[in-house]
Amino acid sequence: MRISDVHQNLLDENPARFVEKVIRDYVASSPDNRLQAFDGQPIFSEPLVGFADADDPIFTEYKKIIGDFHWTPREAMIMHLREHHPGKETDAESLSVISWVMPIHSQTLRSMHGETAVPTLQWNHTRWRGQGLIDALARHLVSLLEELGHRAVAPDLTSGFQMIDCANGLASNWSQRHMAYAAGLGTFGLSDGLITQKGKAIRCGSVVADLALPPSARVYEHEHANCLFYQGASCTTCAKRCPADAISENGHDKKRCLQYLLVDQRTLLKELGREAGYIGDYLGCGLCQTRVPCEHGIPKPGSGADA
Repeated sequence: MRISDVHQNLLDENPARFVEKVIRDYVASSPDNRLQAFDGQPIFSEPLVGFADADDPIFTEYKKIIGDFHWTPREAMIMHLREHHPGKETDAESLSVISWVMPIHSQTLRSMHGETAVPTLQWNHTRWRGQGLIDALARHLVSLLEELGHRAVAPDLTSGFQMIDCANGLASNWSQRHMAYAAGLGTFGLSDGLITQKGKAIRCGSVVADLALPPSARVYEHEHANCLFYQGASCTTCAKRCPADAISENGHDKKRCLQYLLVDQRTLLKELGREAGYIGDYLGCGLCQTRVPCEHGIPKPGSGADA
């Protein structure tokens, strides 16, 4: 039996289980999930996977919360079909969002515990090598589903994806964190980071496909349910960890964060004499995601001290 026949049988038997297996197997076996500059250390641990109905009303709500420029999953699919399969825009009746959360490996997290101003090289390489893996995984999943006769698209890898300068700072027209929230994978913290069962030190990816996948339950009561601060605790550890003073009890100042992320860190890195080996368009940061109570999972009340 050909591999494609095996895949088709698995997909027909249980589409959700098939998609989860494809994602987890890819992360486990891909050589891209290794930091070659750090003795082959893994970039990510086993991912979390969740699904959402593309016509869930939450995606229309995102146009109010994020901006009217933010795509719904169906809009993203229609634009993709219009560009690559003209005349087929109405073919996709059932659509689902496939979302995954990639927990950053524990060795990289530990490397950040002593930092107070800039990320370690491991974190910096994880930011950029890790994004390469996420993009490769999305392309792999899209390609495989298309080989099996389905339409699929990774919206953030299309020509229409863009970052938009808003009143509160930059926002994209396809937010991976909001896809993960819709797919039941986590809620937002004081820093705007997504707090999941495997913690806040994560990266996300997603694909829209014409599959009828069972939506994952959003077991949380509200969008901040996993954050100690919004549970009424006194935890502001992420704010104390932020070198830009971009996090406070009022939330996350995106403009101040971006100024530090894109500009100030470079100057500071030179002053510290630590420039060698850093890669990518900017350094990354991650201080608010590490050595905090939500670093490895959903924190319990009473754990609001430095992790």
